[in-house]
Amino acid sequence: MSRRKDPRPSLAAPPRRLDRQAWALAALLAVLTLTVYAQTCWFGFITIDDPYYAEENPRIQLGLSPAGVTWSFTTIHDANWIPLTWLSLMLDTSLFGFRPAGYHLTNVLLHVANTVLLFAALLAATDSRGRSAFVAALFGLHPLHVESVAWIAERKDVLSTFFGMLAMLTYVLWANRAKVRWLVAAVLCFVASLMAKQTLVTLPFVLLLLDFWPLGRLRAGISSAQPQSAESLKGDRAGRVQRSQENLASAPRNARRLFAEKIPFFAVAIAFSAIALFAQAHGGGVKNLAHFPLRERLLNALVVYVAYLGKIFWPANLAIYYPHPHAALSLTAATLSAVLLLTISVVAIVCVRRCPYVLVGWCWYVGTLVPMIGLVQVGTQQMADRYTYFPAIGIFLAITWLICDLPTARAATAKFQSTVAAITVGLLAFLAYRQVSYWHDSATLLRHSQESTVDNPRAHQLLGSALIETGATNEGIAELETAVRGDESSPAAHSALAAGLQTAKRLDEAAAHYERALALRGPDPDVFYNLARIQIERQDYKRARQNLLQAVDINPDHVEAYKWLGTADLELRDYRETIIASQRALSLDPKSVRARHNLAVALLASGRLDDAIRQFESLVSLLPDDTDARQNLDRARAMKNGTPSK
Repeated sequence: MSRRKDPRPSLAAPPRRLDRQAWALAALLAVLTLTVYAQTCWFGFITIDDPYYAEENPRIQLGLSPAGVTWSFTTIHDANWIPLTWLSLMLDTSLFGFRPAGYHLTNVLLHVANTVLLFAALLAATDSRGRSAFVAALFGLHPLHVESVAWIAERKDVLSTFFGMLAMLTYVLWANRAKVRWLVAAVLCFVASLMAKQTLVTLPFVLLLLDFWPLGRLRAGISSAQPQSAESLKGDRAGRVQRSQENLASAPRNARRLFAEKIPFFAVAIAFSAIALFAQAHGGGVKNLAHFPLRERLLNALVVYVAYLGKIFWPANLAIYYPHPHAALSLTAATLSAVLLLTISVVAIVCVRRCPYVLVGWCWYVGTLVPMIGLVQVGTQQMADRYTYFPAIGIFLAITWLICDLPTARAATAKFQSTVAAITVGLLAFLAYRQVSYWHDSATLLRHSQESTVDNPRAHQLLGSALIETGATNEGIAELETAVRGDESSPAAHSALAAGLQTAKRLDEAAAHYERALALRGPDPDVFYNLARIQIERQDYKRARQNLLQAVDINPDHVEAYKWLGTADLELRDYRETIIASQRALSLDPKSVRARHNLAVALLASGRLDDAIRQFESLVSLLPDDTDARQNLDRARAMKNGTPSK
């Protein structure tokens, strides 16, 4: 980090261009970030959310197509409306095939791009090469950000931030060069960011902060970009008072202009906030006050603001799931957290003339965390590392500029500053590399999460399900039983234990836990589906059909339920319903062997021989070595020709 006389750039000076040193720093940032995260290209899918986003999502498995584009823009899936995220995952499938390496690689490249874009935006705004690079390095290499990058399902996070960074960079270029095309580009990038995920609805607030510092567009005395020199301080006092009064008089006018300039941004933010709330409510993600009372939400918000600060400065015991303490939230802890937050806020305001970056960085952190702080509770977790991906930049910014402006830092040599910066970056890179390694597979990740938290039945549940996926059925069931004992009222725990028992063929116990999950949660499509699978195995096709109909009634896109509904209808010799269910399943997953087989057999039994032959031909093309498929095709052709089949 090079020393500068003052953190605030001169309004008269043009922004620094990307010279050789800037390009070298950008390349170094990219290489360091890529080195830490490249290992993820050898990782697989994990059992949490990845099935919904890629592994078991038939739309993603088909790659980019006109039908996929239509689905992306018209469907709320997993309680989200995120069309650009779906399109990016489909594009990965088209480019790399249906392998986890391709999805991981894109996540890493987006994070590398975000790191470099942050450097470019800060350099354009502050004209401070070293400090901007250090903030970008903190962003790119902080262990707290591993979750957003190493998790395929968090493509929405890195992609949304990519467009958010572009919006921020183009806005700074607009502020520096006053060319309307940069402002238009900023608005369009902001729209794209929210179409990937509606997290950065607070970006207009960040742009106003940048107007205050470092862009200095308010031009009042408190935010003047250019400090007075020692000579000017000795000048005419009356002249200085007059200039100060002129600055203060222009402040309200400039503030109104800056707010008016943000009207398109705020309009976009309001529209997408409504979309996000609707999607989460439609998908059951938003929890009501019965589950999370207002008192719990307020206390938790105070505690979590400080908890995130602690993890920014001491990134230890990072977990994929932090259990919500609910009524166990300590009023004392919340009060102490409130006192700390208020103290920092007061100090930032008092020191705003000397250190405007502290107020900007602190408001950046506090403001951009608001949508994820739990006042609107989405999910059951208390907090999540991924929620700090963009907000932590504010803390990095404030700390970097503050430390560099300390008298001891100014007195230190440039070589000493560079050495301290290199040691800090190296330590973070080591910690991030180790944190990334935990994402190698589900069992490794969830064991680490379990060890990093206490009183976490959800961690036992997730670990148990992951172990069963790997074939360690008995060990997985033991973890799931621990999860149920830890939280008897959790429908998710009962449902997961039931799935484990179902895998172990302990069907009576499994059915009992599915029934318990339904009693606790109410109608759930996955529970209805799994219960139906047990009933099909017992050849109780009528009850299975009833449960499968309830599953697809709740979730019209439940492709597995449609496949097995066709099987149940076929066994009940209801060929008309078999055809309807199988065609719906194939519309969702054209490569489904079970659905195509059910459809072909039902068509054959209905006497629709030409249609049946076409379906059997498609089945043979999918399974060229399957003798049953070929025999069925020969049988259908023989029936059409009026000859007896062999």
